[in-house]
Amino acid sequence: DDDPLVRLAAVEVLERLPLNMRVRLAFPMLEDPVRAVRMETGRLLAGIPVGDLPAEQRALLDNALQEFITAQQANAERPEALANLGNLYAAQGKSTETIAAYNTAMALDADFIPAYVNLADFYRAQGNEAEAEKVLRQAIAIAPEEATVHHALGLSLVRQKRTDEALQQFRQASRLNPDNADYIYIYAVAMYSTGKQEKAVMLLQGAHNRHPQNREILNALVAYQRDLGNEAAAENYARKLRALSR
Repeated sequence: DDDPLVRLAAVEVLERLPLNMRVRLAFPMLEDPVRAVRMETGRLLAGIPVGDLPAEQRALLDNALQEFITAQQANAERPEALANLGNLYAAQGKSTETIAAYNTAMALDADFIPAYVNLADFYRAQGNEAEAEKVLRQAIAIAPEEATVHHALGLSLVRQKRTDEALQQFRQASRLNPDNADYIYIYAVAMYSTGKQEKAVMLLQGAHNRHPQNREILNALVAYQRDLGNEAAAENYARKLRALSR
């Protein structure tokens, strides 16, 4: 497209695709005449293995990555720029640089919650749930009304097999952001797995009323109603699920 904003948006959308498709479709954009498009492409491809790349392709990728880093460093007084660097280093597997960038973002602005959430997610990917929990609890102390942090902490607690504590966090996340179907779905699944089947189904029924097009909620209702022996209710939700596929 002649419009660089359209090309930039096209690159951003590629993040949703599997890695092999992302690489195939994005690589030509490393030669885009507009720096913003090249930078976004470099960010998108930051995590790919570069060992087998031809020298020319590796040079294009290195150039785009350096342009991205330079642009963030030019705005290094802003926590968003440091968080962007943290995200890039995390994709590249650079642990020391990742942690340093996120910590610097938090030092610049203690209220910048994305830095806490991203750092916690990096620790999760490293298998360090204790540090992830620690960072998320710091974020909750700063922003107790931030649903995203409660939800992330709930997931961390589940991974640590502390389900009762996780339920409290999922409940808080769904209370703070009742319009987020994912929060309610995860909360209901956690409830069901801890023996609160009836309450979980009631929660999902309310969520379905607010989000009638949500397939995950409908799938859960079908499965849970069948588990409870409510075949008529299960079939009703199954019909609604099939109708979404027409």
